[in-house]
Amino acid sequence: MTPPWKVEPLNEHISVASSNTAIEAKGIRAETEGTYQVKETHRTLTVSGGKQVDAIVREPIDAPGKRPAVEFIHGSGTGDSSTNSDIAHALASAGIVTLVQSKRLDNYSALHRDYEASATDYLTGIDTLRSLPNVDANKVGIYAESEGTWITALITKRDPSIAFTVLVSAPVFSARQQMAVGATEYLHIIGAPEGVEGIVPKMLSLNPGMLGLEYASFNAADYRNTLTMPLLVVYGTLDRSMPVEQGAQQLLQDANSVGNTNTMVRYYPTNHQIRLGSSLSKPGLPLPDQYTHDIESWVNAVAAGAAANDWTTPKIAGAQPFQQFAVPTDIRPGLITSFNMLVAMFVFIVLMWLVTVVLCIAAHLGRKKRAAVSTDVNGRTLMHRFTKQTQTLIVANIVLAPIITIGFLAYFAFTAVAALNLRDCATALAVGWICLRIGAAVSIVLLCWLWVRMFFFYGPGRFDADDPEPEARMARGHCAIVACLSLCVLVALALGVFFNLIS
Repeated sequence: MTPPWKVEPLNEHISVASSNTAIEAKGIRAETEGTYQVKETHRTLTVSGGKQVDAIVREPIDAPGKRPAVEFIHGSGTGDSSTNSDIAHALASAGIVTLVQSKRLDNYSALHRDYEASATDYLTGIDTLRSLPNVDANKVGIYAESEGTWITALITKRDPSIAFTVLVSAPVFSARQQMAVGATEYLHIIGAPEGVEGIVPKMLSLNPGMLGLEYASFNAADYRNTLTMPLLVVYGTLDRSMPVEQGAQQLLQDANSVGNTNTMVRYYPTNHQIRLGSSLSKPGLPLPDQYTHDIESWVNAVAAGAAANDWTTPKIAGAQPFQQFAVPTDIRPGLITSFNMLVAMFVFIVLMWLVTVVLCIAAHLGRKKRAAVSTDVNGRTLMHRFTKQTQTLIVANIVLAPIITIGFLAYFAFTAVAALNLRDCATALAVGWICLRIGAAVSIVLLCWLWVRMFFFYGPGRFDADDPEPEARMARGHCAIVACLSLCVLVALALGVFFNLIS
């Protein structure tokens, strides 16, 4: 059941050269935030599929000459043109034209995301910026967040003339690789047992099957060789969902592999949104004081022609990051290969359980209707029913299976809520996990106990001579009860192995 990989600790860490995040280039005096008043213009853009989305253009008033411009690309948690208004306004006040457009949502959901169409949509915004009379068409770049950095890779492959890119909280690797790190980190923080952490590789190695989720396998590595333009990489050191060290290392390596050394990395003591006040992403949190100044300085400097050797500030600077777990490179599955198989097993368990219950009810009602009792050649009573002990074992198996299943689902939901809120629940999680494992062990004992009774007391020519209520060899209906119940419990135990309840 176990995949041939697990989430391992990260051994190669990144070092910052300075805690000061300021960005400066020799011979270039970049315009600073607040230099200009800002004009906001609301537009409607026609994007892929003929759909229309809102957009907000922010321009510096009375800024001389042609200006650099930035297209904002949303992450997975945002989609409105009013998003990042504080960053877009700050950049505009430093002489940089900005455009934030709404994300088209009719082809974007939890289960399906069309990154190619999204790239087309954002290219519309980029072309809109290039068409503005106060924008230098050769100095239009991208500010992308989180999931938007994957879309940026598609954009830079289609349009090599993108002037620069700012990649913020970039997952860099495929969703399943990145989530292996994020999920394990979150579970580690809340004190989840080792067995619970071990479920992560098993789940993330599965083919999504009926869920769709094609975007979870989007391979950004196929497009990262397009990062030939000046590149600024930004991470928050409190972001537990991203590979904050490996991501930066990989992006620098990819850029260098295509001859791009005009790269820079900045770390801030912030969350995934590069916001202060909480390690979780929440609305209304403030930016670090220096953040927008650094972005503006870098954009204005590269727009003014700053090359790799022109920077007077370190390439890697800011708060010291720490990434505990490494991104896995091999995410092959174990014996269970797809989500469809898991669902099929669960449906089979429910079906067998229901059939067992129905057969038990039918046998009970049928026995009441039978008044006559037959005998064998030795004159012993042949009662087509189970003894009290066997009935108790059957009922116990029937009752325990749904109890363990419901208990596990409740435990899983509790764990998910605790992880999303980064709430330490180590004691509760440990106790709950022990109870579930004990329940699984008891289920094994009860099933084996039932099998032993069936073999010794119900086999051909076998009777319980000491039982005050001798019982006959089983009728076909009773065989069906035990067979269906056994299948139900066995497949449930197989799922228990998959989810580490039995090991």
